[in-house]
Amino acid sequence: MSKLKAAFLVILAAVLVDFAVENTQPAPDLKLFKFVLGTLPTFALAYICLALGLIAGWTGHVWRVRRKRRQAAAAAALALAQEEQKP
Repeated sequence: MSKLKAAFLVILAAVLVDFAVENTQPAPDLKLFKFVLGTLPTFALAYICLALGLIAGWTGHVWRVRRKRRQAAAAAALALAQEEQKP
């Protein structure tokens, strides 16, 4: 499985490098409230958006997993308390 993973990572790296080489032209100015924040190459803007999306998705996943773990722990504690109350 590690050879497959390594091959996938090599292909992914090649695609990302090719995308960066092909998209070096600057994107339009980045503006916020009529202030120019700067310019970035198109590939950098795309990579930043991808990274922000991955971070947002990962954060949402972590929150959902934590909530489910808390619910499972509360349900287990409730079941244990009900078992202890039975004569």
